[in-house]
Amino acid sequence: MTLRAPLAALVLATALATAACTGETPSATSPAPSGTTGATIAAADPPAAGDRDACLAGKWSADVDAMAKNVSKMGGMTNATGSGTGNLTLEFGDQMTITYDDVVFSLTMEISGSKAVGKNTVNGSATSTEYHAKDGKITGVMPGGKISTKTVVVLNGVETPTTTGGYDGNLDLSKGTLAYTCSGGTATLNNGFFAMPLKKIS
Repeated sequence: MTLRAPLAALVLATALATAACTGETPSATSPAPSGTTGATIAAADPPAAGDRDACLAGKWSADVDAMAKNVSKMGGMTNATGSGTGNLTLEFGDQMTITYDDVVFSLTMEISGSKAVGKNTVNGSATSTEYHAKDGKITGVMPGGKISTKTVVVLNGVETPTTTGGYDGNLDLSKGTLAYTCSGGTATLNNGFFAMPLKKIS
């Protein structure tokens, strides 16, 4: 599953729910979740120390509100706003772990004059022992199925559960498209869709 999935799926679910009520095709252009968990790549030998950037070592907190706001600025959405709450942490060491603690991504958008609110709640964690972080790219294997999600769309005051595909909250390292920058106590992950700002906490 790609890093983009929690928010891309939320955009798509909200757009489709709104379109279902307006009878029009959604104009949002967000990519659908891939459903990939990274398990399609065969496990390799454990990465050497030189394959893990020392700058990333430690525990980081992600700015989930900034992530949601970044997605709300995507093209194809009218009067969209995003917000995020909860704690999303990443830890880089012998293992790489992503942990969601009551993370809620909310997106309010307007399509064809109708307003809808999508909300994705995420909990759990996933760990990779087969990751590489070198030269600005994070690659490897991170198994899925460890993280729970609940997505709902609120339209005209009615909350409706929505399926978002194969999203399970982990990072998809298998495509080699997850880039990073790191300097001192700040870092950013970027999959070409939006940025995940990180602040070092330990």
